[in-house]
Amino acid sequence: MRFAFSEEQELIRKSAGELASRLARISDCRDFAAGKEPFSAALWQGLAETGFTGALIPESHGGSALGMVEAGNVLEVLGGSLSSVPYLGTCVLAAEIIEELGSDAQRDEWLPGIASGGLTVSVLGLLQPATGATGSARGRWAPVLCAAGVDILLVRVEDGANQWFIVLPPDSAHLVVEPMVTMDRSRRFAAVRLNDCLIAKIQRLAAPLQPALVSRLQAMAAAGAAAEMLGVATRVLDMACAYATERQQFGRPIATFQAIKHMIADQAVALEGLRSAVWAALWTIDHKPAQAVVAAALAKATADEVATRLAVESIQIHGGMGFTAEVDAHLYLKRAQLDRILWAPAHFHQEILARYLEDLA
Repeated sequence: MRFAFSEEQELIRKSAGELASRLARISDCRDFAAGKEPFSAALWQGLAETGFTGALIPESHGGSALGMVEAGNVLEVLGGSLSSVPYLGTCVLAAEIIEELGSDAQRDEWLPGIASGGLTVSVLGLLQPATGATGSARGRWAPVLCAAGVDILLVRVEDGANQWFIVLPPDSAHLVVEPMVTMDRSRRFAAVRLNDCLIAKIQRLAAPLQPALVSRLQAMAAAGAAAEMLGVATRVLDMACAYATERQQFGRPIATFQAIKHMIADQAVALEGLRSAVWAALWTIDHKPAQAVVAAALAKATADEVATRLAVESIQIHGGMGFTAEVDAHLYLKRAQLDRILWAPAHFHQEILARYLEDLA
């Protein structure tokens, strides 16, 4: 089977790349790290103006009704540019949750806002819902991307035999949202605590959450995060190749040395394997949903290993300079390290794959 993007998908990739080259340069990333914005407002506006925020929103609510492959193309570009926007949480996960579980009135209220870029959302409890005594719930999650800067939080709660998504603003009296400093300064994180609250007295989406949708959402989160990490891995390999070609030692480029050549060749092989796994996962979510959980777990588990490894080796190829703050390589390693634990750590996806292989035996 040969996988290739359609003309429309290639146009989306090109357009997203051009947008990132204007509004998500590495200098913008460094400026963001030194500032206080919850996310890049300029880039978010650019994503809205190009229609990318409505990729998964139905046309009836102002979106373009595309799929995970198209959204994944945008996420790949955002990851490669170290962008700080709540795209995965808002435009992928929240869009799916509201479309599937919201009432007509709730869809009319929130989906057009997501499509236009006027509404930002963080999703909490996707892996571990808030629980408590019957009728109440409490929980804690960290790190949560952009939790303090979004408009609403969708929180998964368990109430007896049913599970729901409740809707809360970040400044709700039921929540404690504390800024969380991490090694990845290219994004803002927070620790979020939901205090004991009566579920019946809080706004929630109309329909209860079913296990099949939980699995689909977890697959979308894993595949989306893997797409971002694919962007990181692609960028660090490009940086390593460029530096090895330019850096002279003993009168010739270090790219001509066998140790460097073999390292870069191995990186290229690993990157292509990751690319195939990510694109397969995105495609599977759209076209073979029954296989999405395993495909997404494979993509994220591969991304966790490959993106981190390539980022580490890129620093090594840059030599002594690679360990300094002036060289950009460390920014990508810090991004990859945080991405390893967002939307489930590596062992969560590895266990899914292990169970799948056991079932095949």
